[in-house]
Amino acid sequence: MKKKWITLFIISVTIGILACLQWGSKIMDTLTPNPHFAPLTQHPINKSETTEDNIPLIEGYSSTIESFRNGYVQDVSILSHRIFIPDKEEFAREVIQMIIDNSLKGILFSYDINGYPNELHITVYLNEAAHRSGNSSFKISYTQDIQNGFRYNIKDDLEKFRLEIFEE
Repeated sequence: MKKKWITLFIISVTIGILACLQWGSKIMDTLTPNPHFAPLTQHPINKSETTEDNIPLIEGYSSTIESFRNGYVQDVSILSHRIFIPDKEEFAREVIQMIIDNSLKGILFSYDINGYPNELHITVYLNEAAHRSGNSSFKISYTQDIQNGFRYNIKDDLEKFRLEIFEE
């Protein structure tokens, strides 16, 4: 009987820890005044740095541009700061909108010279350790038909683009 309660306690604590890691934590570390992130979870603490559902902010990690005569392709790597992503399509649309709005934390895009990209490729890493080891969770491709070339951009012509998600 005692083993049953101990096992149940350990399972519930494990589930609680995983829930905190997945959906964020508002615990502030007393060792670092006004910390930007909680040291162990790497989740944003300030309410302004989370979404309205208290989901940790998605962070841009790196970005490259491949220019052509009539347009350009943007490759972005992001950290999701989540254990798993249950709805990848919804997540992909959220990230694309953040890129269009230039609201990804850690990266500022310059759309004033070349305009918005004509194609977008995003590599999603669950956390920084996965990025360092090169283990991406999945890739997002936001492209238009080949017959259109690079005629449309990702902001003004959303209906001309198709979203594809590639599992790793």
